Amino acid sequence: MRIGQGIDVHAFGPGDHIVLAGVSIPHDRGLIAHSDGDVVIHALCDALLGALALGDIGQHFPPSDPRWKNANSRHFLLHCAELVIARGYELANADITVIGERPKIAPHAQAMRHHLAHDLGCAVGDVSVKATTSEKLGFTGRGEGIAASAVVLLRRRADTAVE
Repeated sequence: MRIGQGIDVHAFGPGDHIVLAGVSIPHDRGLIAHSDGDVVIHALCDALLGALALGDIGQHFPPSDPRWKNANSRHFLLHCAELVIARGYELANADITVIGERPKIAPHAQAMRHHLAHDLGCAVGDVSVKATTSEKLGFTGRGEGIAASAVVLLRRRADTAVE
């Protein structure tokens, strides 16, 4: 078994929606980011890469690389899911927390879980997405941005020999 954790934050900027876990959510602001700014997927990728001891998302998809400008972060997640399989593991479960005052996550949590489970090749029941506010404290509390935290547990696949 291997455990990984990831955290990501992005500031709000001009726009009319944000993307979280691959789901476009109407919002009075957008996210400032090189890619689509999907903090859920970015945190999840860092958790997966951390569990595999393969660095972080910035090493695999550097923001200095123009190929990733405005990229759909689900591409990053599919890459990380392939790395999990290539290393002989599978996802046991993922637990993600979105931190921010707005937008409300609950109406979109099921769609988020479905997108993530599809991209990770696991059951929806293996992926948790929930949210919390920061009680109006800090940058998320002031509505300046949004954050996400992810924890994953990987298990060795039964068809893979132990190294």
